[in-house]
Amino acid sequence: MYKKLDLVVDYKIKVKQVLTIMICFLAMVIEAQSVYYPASHQAVRYVENFDILDSVGLNIHTAIRNYSRKSVAQLMTSHEELKFIQADQYNYLIKDNQLYVDSSHVTQDRRGVFGIFYKEDPYFFRLDKGAFKFIANPILNINLGYEKDFGRPQFINTRGIEIYGEIDHKVYFYTHFNENQRNFNNYIEDRIRKHKAIPGNSFFVPFTSRVSDQISGHDFANAQGFIGVPITKHIGIELGHGRHFIGHGYHSLLLGDYANNYFYLKFNTKVWKLHYQNIFAELAPISTRLNPNDNLLPKKYMATHYLSFKPNKVFEIGLFETVIFSRLNNFEFHYLNPIILYRAVEFYLDSPDNVMVGINGKLNLFKRFALYGQFLLDDVKTTRLFDGSGWWGNKFGFQGGVKYPQAFGIKNLDIQAEANLVRPYTYGHRDTVPDFTNYSIANYSTFNQPLAHPLGANFYEFLFLANYDAIDNVFINLRMSYAKQGNSSAGKYVGDEILIPNEQRISDFGNTFLQGQRRTIKSLALDISYSFFHNYYLDLRLLYRKESGDRELDTSYFSFGLRANMNHQRLDY
Repeated sequence: MYKKLDLVVDYKIKVKQVLTIMICFLAMVIEAQSVYYPASHQAVRYVENFDILDSVGLNIHTAIRNYSRKSVAQLMTSHEELKFIQADQYNYLIKDNQLYVDSSHVTQDRRGVFGIFYKEDPYFFRLDKGAFKFIANPILNINLGYEKDFGRPQFINTRGIEIYGEIDHKVYFYTHFNENQRNFNNYIEDRIRKHKAIPGNSFFVPFTSRVSDQISGHDFANAQGFIGVPITKHIGIELGHGRHFIGHGYHSLLLGDYANNYFYLKFNTKVWKLHYQNIFAELAPISTRLNPNDNLLPKKYMATHYLSFKPNKVFEIGLFETVIFSRLNNFEFHYLNPIILYRAVEFYLDSPDNVMVGINGKLNLFKRFALYGQFLLDDVKTTRLFDGSGWWGNKFGFQGGVKYPQAFGIKNLDIQAEANLVRPYTYGHRDTVPDFTNYSIANYSTFNQPLAHPLGANFYEFLFLANYDAIDNVFINLRMSYAKQGNSSAGKYVGDEILIPNEQRISDFGNTFLQGQRRTIKSLALDISYSFFHNYYLDLRLLYRKESGDRELDTSYFSFGLRANMNHQRLDY
């Protein structure tokens, strides 16, 4: 499979160079967009709160969690009445986007540190020369914790930098790099040993402190970056290395941000009441630690379309389609077609590829609640759906949830409840990775990490979340979850693990939901953060998690630390 390795690497480098040159050329003739918030940023929750409570309708399709900083700034400044709904959240969004608001909303310059750094609260260093805007912020997460029965200290040591800005009011750019030494809670360490991958990351090596052998864990780096520009007033193109999220929930059954970053080319088309997003990505079917010696990591590819329609201020619905595929050292160019509905292409090619479709929706009610949901269809034969045969190929997932900002009339208290259900064998596929016969190549993952829900398949889950931005810059987050999953054992594959080829299933018929050895996961997490400076926090975390069934695993954990310009990582499973 890898005989023409040098030629393939050279080909891919040239393609990436051509795409980059094309973007820079387009920047000379077209208008501007801006960098956006990551899906898990607190600003994303704030914007959606305003969408629910006031339905201001700036044509932000909230399921596509690429909220442009410039659009958020325009939303706040053009609707100043929002400050009377959630003043603290409004003020945060204004302050966090001073680069894109006029002088009447900007904190006045001050002397800062050495007359250079932190002359404005949000920015460690800011350079604004009109046609060139440049922001640099440090990234920091120093955390020390204790877990009962873990046997050694738990720690996080993250340092890095974030840079973003724009050129000629047209090209926007973003880069983020951090270097880490840390260990994880016992259930995450188990997952790392099993899949040879740290959630949200790629390559890692063992780490032991020079100070004490008791301080040990993993050493790894994480890099993310993109450059983008609009092609026309309504169409934008972006080339980068990162991840994406589609949906309104805490988790997504369509496309989530749990997995490692990946190389992608993205198009955004916003016209009338439509937002159409196309993502073409290069993925990895196994993790780096599984790949022997210095061999090039095998490749697979993804083409994803999401068409969102927002006919009015309170209703939003979207159609989703994705295909995961692998070819011998090349991309399947048929899938570059940006028009949705790949089934016709798949039939034309007589392809072995993994195509999934879905629907996502949200309805705002009474300027108080939002109901949201998703339905994913991997493969269903209607004649087998209700015949009681338990055919293995009926694969689908369902999500339903409700959001209640300003719950019970309490400002800055946001409540969310969510349920997720995924049938056995969903997201999986058949053909295997050469030399790795226990791994399917077209499953819905990258670097051994799911591209949708972290649990994979054959499970249901209930979530309850409460976020309270208390007085004096104190932020409280409570998260409770209950999940049940059927797990494989002793070579009996029951459809929970999406990496395993579907040919290894236990049976074509007689399959049932939650089949296999059942495990139950209950967790309660409380995060309390104090913001002593903009995007600088002192953190306290308490976690209790109990896993029972085929094995017993208890987690009792607390930690405290300092965090700057980064979000908490979601590591529930």
